[in-house]
Amino acid sequence: MDKLITVVPPKDVTDEYKTEAKSWTKWDSKSRKKFPYKYAAEERIFMLEGQAELTPDDGSPMVTISKGDQVIIQKGFECKWKVTKRIKKYYTVIMEEGAPEPPAIACDVCSEDCVAESYFVAKEEQDICPKCFNKEKKKYAGAEHQKEGVKWIDPEEKPKKKRKTKK
Repeated sequence: MDKLITVVPPKDVTDEYKTEAKSWTKWDSKSRKKFPYKYAAEERIFMLEGQAELTPDDGSPMVTISKGDQVIIQKGFECKWKVTKRIKKYYTVIMEEGAPEPPAIACDVCSEDCVAESYFVAKEEQDICPKCFNKEKKKYAGAEHQKEGVKWIDPEEKPKKKRKTKK
C-alpha cells in the first residue's frame, strides 16, 4: 500500500510552505475530540498548535501530528481522529481536475455526505446523518435538525400548545 499520510517535522518545514499555509482555511478543533474521517481529496495541513492521533482504518500504525508539523494526506485515507490537545491548523484541499467537490457536511459517525439533511449536536460540534441519528436518538437528544446546513422547521409540523396551569 502506498503511504497515504506524510508528516514532516517542524525543523524540516520550509518557510515557503509556512507562508503559503497562511492563505488556507484555518480550523480550530474546539471541543471536537474523536471523529472518523474519509479523505475524498488530498489535504495539506500546517499545524499551528495542538496534537492529534490519527488511527488508519486499514490497521496501519497510528500517526501523531503536532504543532509545527506539515501534514499531507492523500485521497483515500480513512482514519479515526483523536484530538489529544486542542488543534488550530491551516488546511487546504487539493481537488483533481474535474472531480466533484467533497461534501460540505459529512456525518461525524459514518462519514457519509449529509448536506441535504443532518442533525447538529452543538456541544460536541458534530453533524449526524439521519441514519446514525435514528440509531441513537437518545444520545443526540437536543440536536438541531438541519437541511443544507440551515436549521429546519417542518412546515407540516404544528407548534405545540402550552398548557395553562391554574395558580
